[in-house]
Amino acid sequence: MSRGEDDDQEDPASGTPNNGSSNEQPRKAIQSVEIGVRVLNALMDCGKDGAHLREVAEKSGLSRSQTHRYLLAFVNTGVVEQNAQSSRYALGAFAVRLGVAALARVDPVQIAGNHLASVLEELQTTGLLSVWGNYGPTVIRWIDGGIPLFTSLHVGSVLPVQASSTGILFLTHCQRVLTQPIIDSERAGGLVIDDKELEVQTVKAREMGYASTLGTVVPGLSAVSVPVFDPDNKLVATMSILSRVQDKNFYTKPRIERIRAAAIEASRAIGWSG
Repeated sequence: MSRGEDDDQEDPASGTPNNGSSNEQPRKAIQSVEIGVRVLNALMDCGKDGAHLREVAEKSGLSRSQTHRYLLAFVNTGVVEQNAQSSRYALGAFAVRLGVAALARVDPVQIAGNHLASVLEELQTTGLLSVWGNYGPTVIRWIDGGIPLFTSLHVGSVLPVQASSTGILFLTHCQRVLTQPIIDSERAGGLVIDDKELEVQTVKAREMGYASTLGTVVPGLSAVSVPVFDPDNKLVATMSILSRVQDKNFYTKPRIERIRAAAIEASRAIGWSG
């Protein structure tokens, strides 16, 4: 009797049958590869100038002799290079190619949107994803959640830089040469918030890791917005979680931390190393 290719095969690494059991147990793997990744992670943590053997060994939790064998294998394959003068090890040309290939597959907007959708489903509320457009912070994705919110906001809406939590994040993390023309336009249209007040809000947003507003954009609607960064530590998008003003207990500390965590996860998936 013939078997399917994946049915009841022996796992070559473990020597045990792979019968498709539903038990969620860690899959056996090649341990030397996993240890090698530990060495590479340790090397990356040492900084862009590379590191001596002892530093990599300490950070990876391996002996110097074991670390040296892995580094030598990586040098032979181009993953790592060693400076002949300083003897420091650093990531090599092949590692750079791997990184570039991985980044080429990254779509920051899609990644941020997926993380936003996940946290909104968890919190059962509505949210939006915004990027910087020609006229300022622009909503590019709107995700309805578990509670009805009556608002004029929609995909394509431009949010005020001075009065929205999203706008405050762009003021906080973008150069003023980018945001000042929009501020000038808003002030010409009658929306004027003192520069000192804006500075207070941007300092707070940087310290807290998020910005919040309470009915300043849409009456009756509150928002918490968190930043999403790219590999160059530049603000690529903002994720906003919305609620009704009367739901005063919605933005609890655990919920805000969950929202921040979602943005950090999205940023790291994009390539941010912060």
